[in-house]
Amino acid sequence: MLDLPCEMGEEVANHDPLIGATLGGLYRVERLIGVGGMGRVYQATHTLLGKDFAIKVLPEGRANRPDATERFLREARAASQIENEHIVEVVNVDEDEEHRLFIVMELLEGENLADRLLRGALPLEDTMRIATQTGNALQAAHDAGIVHRDLKPENIFIVQKHGGDFVKVLDFGISKIKNPEHGDPKLTATDQIVGTPLYISPELARGIATVDHRSDIYALGVIVYEMLTGTPPFTGANHFQLLYKHGNEAPDPPSQRSKKAAIPPHVEAAVLRALEKDPNDRFENMHAFCAALRGPTVPPRARTLGIPLLAAAIVAGVAFVLWPKAGGESAPTAPAPAPPPATTEPSEAPAPVTKKSEPPAEPAQAEPSREPVTIELRSSPKGALVALNGEKRGRTPLSLELERDTEATVRFSLRGYHAEQRQFVADEDDSLRVRLKKKSRPPPSPIKTDF
Repeated sequence: MLDLPCEMGEEVANHDPLIGATLGGLYRVERLIGVGGMGRVYQATHTLLGKDFAIKVLPEGRANRPDATERFLREARAASQIENEHIVEVVNVDEDEEHRLFIVMELLEGENLADRLLRGALPLEDTMRIATQTGNALQAAHDAGIVHRDLKPENIFIVQKHGGDFVKVLDFGISKIKNPEHGDPKLTATDQIVGTPLYISPELARGIATVDHRSDIYALGVIVYEMLTGTPPFTGANHFQLLYKHGNEAPDPPSQRSKKAAIPPHVEAAVLRALEKDPNDRFENMHAFCAALRGPTVPPRARTLGIPLLAAAIVAGVAFVLWPKAGGESAPTAPAPAPPPATTEPSEAPAPVTKKSEPPAEPAQAEPSREPVTIELRSSPKGALVALNGEKRGRTPLSLELERDTEATVRFSLRGYHAEQRQFVADEDDSLRVRLKKKSRPPPSPIKTDF
């Protein structure tokens, strides 16, 4: 549950006329737990059920503004349309006798991601868990035709459930709803900017009206970058500097900023792809982004070992069954052989019995060669910048020496062309050629802000 700083919370609570009031005849307001641009959030108790809820109240000064009312209702409408356990649950929308509009939501106990990031970068395991659950929630929103457009750490709330962190995505107040049933009223002019500058996508920074779900992919990429490194990819002294950097500058690879454990190459490659300036160069959906963050579940070369390993297991199992038990007893599954017929000739010495504690030695296997392999990289057109596992290596044509069996992610980028990415295992000398597709850029839009 979000709490205000003690000094601010007490001062505001002492002068808040809603503390102690009953909204809609059912919800008794207990205390103020949060203040935002679109309203105040209170903890309230249902007078009949005795259950606590979070209630967001539209400020009186905004109640007479149609755009503020629509934005307030849009938050409730969007959240209620999405059936996903990682979206905050909206219980009701109502208006009290004083014509105060309010939203009733589930009460959350925990902290938002912004507060957790104040303590520094997160461990990789925590980052992957939070990113995956957030992506799951946003994919459900996108499937319902809803784009969040204001994803930021303050809107990612973390509770404890199932023995670990459990994400709840909040605040769909400036979401874009494509469902024609509700229309798509313009909450801001097409040349104004919505979203928070630290996490805004390049297309939103340019004031482009026709944004889609890939804008949320960019914002989640920024947040994952910050969870890994402790800082967002871009900072600036003012909004204009941030807007320019999001629209024009390439981020440093997260591994160059990380002060904790090493960032896996596939994680870094996924984050950098989510942060592409052109939406067409990003992942096609949140599921693809989260899958890339998790990386391959089975190493590519391990698949070829399946049949030999199975055969070896079968042989080992048969040998175990045939070995005698300790103490000289025979295994019950192996009947005793019939005694040999009597003979006057001396019998041959019996073959030595292999004890179970001394299995037959397996033949030694030769160590695989660890000599480096050479990969020739080409692009059409040539001159593309090559990044290997997030590290810049030069421009095509380019030869790279890699340790054998190294898993590599190679990215080709060239100004004016869509970036291309390839993954492979360096098991022998080989070559890789890509053909880059030319971009078709729309005319630039004037930048205006509405912060």
